Amino acid sequence: MAGEPEVLYAQRVHFTATPTATLVNLEDGTSETPSTELDGINECSVSTAIDSVDMNYFGGDGYKRNAATLRGLTISLNGHRIAGNAAQDLMETHMLSGQVGYLHVIKDEDATAGQRGVRYAVRIMSFDSGGPSSDVDKLTASLNGQGAPVKV
Repeated sequence: MAGEPEVLYAQRVHFTATPTATLVNLEDGTSETPSTELDGINECSVSTAIDSVDMNYFGGDGYKRNAATLRGLTISLNGHRIAGNAAQDLMETHMLSGQVGYLHVIKDEDATAGQRGVRYAVRIMSFDSGGPSSDVDKLTASLNGQGAPVKV
């Protein structure tokens, strides 16, 4: 018998400049230690794809096969652009500079280390905000993974 569907819920999503930066929640951020939590995010989708190359072997049946090569991650973030949110501002800075940053998706912040969530090294490929003049400022960002995800 099949199990129950897994709830897609992240307690918190953080963005940092370094992989080992201390994660600071919104309610704990100060002007001296700004929050690393991305405020206003309501969707965080992670897609994994595998590249492949065509292959065949001598004496084969004439049909091609393929071999898996590299895996890649693409992450989409959607939500609201929150003015003054340090983590969103850092993401925009990283997009403009081309630097690699770190997205931390925390599913259970009370769990033991290695079970809390996942950290992704990412390059921000797009950072778009806007929308109708009668609506809130919407945020859409596309991030490409830079290596394997790490359990945190």
